[in-house]
Amino acid sequence: MIHGTRSICRLVLALLLAIPFLLPLAGCGPKPQVSLAPSFHPATDVETAYVVPFAGALVPEEFSATVFNDFVDQLNGRRRETGIRSFTILKDDLKTVGAPWLSRQYYISGDIWSYVEDSGCCSTNIRVKARVYIHEPGKNAPSVEIFVPMESFFDHDRSTIDRERDRLARALARDLSRKVLDALSPHGSPSPSTP
Repeated sequence: MIHGTRSICRLVLALLLAIPFLLPLAGCGPKPQVSLAPSFHPATDVETAYVVPFAGALVPEEFSATVFNDFVDQLNGRRRETGIRSFTILKDDLKTVGAPWLSRQYYISGDIWSYVEDSGCCSTNIRVKARVYIHEPGKNAPSVEIFVPMESFFDHDRSTIDRERDRLARALARDLSRKVLDALSPHGSPSPSTP
């Protein structure tokens, strides 16, 4: 009995000693980031900010469309928090619009990439990354860059891939719009990650 107790004590001690080394590894995934140019000023009295449809490399079309549409709806739903009267989708191709016209506009662009669904017999993990850029008139580079990675892990007996894909798309749109609104708000500051 004493031998068994010593073995358990050694095992518990080894696990306790390993915790400080394992904790940093638990947070090694990418984290949301907001980068602001030093010259960036939140919008004040801007009639229209254009939103360019997001590029989506190897991302399901329905997922991209849900993210983009929810993103624009949420921006317009909370536009009073910013100095922008309306967020309008730029439906024309950027080549058609022309760089000179676009460089005079306040606009938002973005992309979604690294979409992966890892499915096993009983569970699925969905991962995706997105980036949104805020462009100010007269500047060559974006003034704000927002990076948001997200993932969803679920058991197949509790949900479906379609339901979780939709839930993740809506959560991504909500997080991106919140960070954009924080950056554009005259009184706000970009918020940290919101899972």
